[in-house]
Amino acid sequence: MKELTIGALARAAGVNVETIRFYERRGLLSRPPKPEGGYRRYPAEAVNQVRFIKGAQRLGFSLKEISELLSLGWHGEISCAEMRDLASRKVAEINQKLAALEVMKSTLLELAETCPGIGSLSLCPIWERMADIPEKKEVKEMAKRKVEVFTAGCPVCTDLVDLVKATACPNCEVTVYSLNQGQGVEEAKQYGIEAVPAVVVEGKLLDCCKRAHVTKHDLEAAGIGKPLK
Repeated sequence: MKELTIGALARAAGVNVETIRFYERRGLLSRPPKPEGGYRRYPAEAVNQVRFIKGAQRLGFSLKEISELLSLGWHGEISCAEMRDLASRKVAEINQKLAALEVMKSTLLELAETCPGIGSLSLCPIWERMADIPEKKEVKEMAKRKVEVFTAGCPVCTDLVDLVKATACPNCEVTVYSLNQGQGVEEAKQYGIEAVPAVVVEGKLLDCCKRAHVTKHDLEAAGIGKPLK
């Protein structure tokens, strides 16, 4: 594919021209120099770059996160395992947002049930109670069980990560650290981890990790996958 004008780039990537300009202003896309008496020309690979940015936005990544991803990917400083861990953390973040939305939904339903739907605004219980919601509504549903998995990138570690994620429920916030990539080193020292894979639940290293094989029963016994009390 030959070099593209901004209009051709926008059409090929499925966006509008203003989106391209916005990405340029945010530093997500390089702006080519404008030749005298001509049009700016974008390289063919810019199409995939724009599509990548849009796809990452649809998955909930912020523009700052996307900028960091593009920078790391361009210099080859991020691995497949790190991308997987990033996706897992994004899932946990989405679960937190869903929990918050559920709280808002249940609160609004409660308020709606108390409203007769007739009369003046001064008689509306929804209007009256709106200012009290931040003080009186406890968001217990947003609490998460903190689960940390420490790995070295080996097949055994990968199997345990898969088992933890398969056992976990929306009440669990799973974070995976790849020690071989320099992640979670300080945390591992704090928990006294001497061998991997290792699982820590609510700040406590599971005794079962001292064995060669951790089972789903071991994880469930530690509370993973169960509702919070």
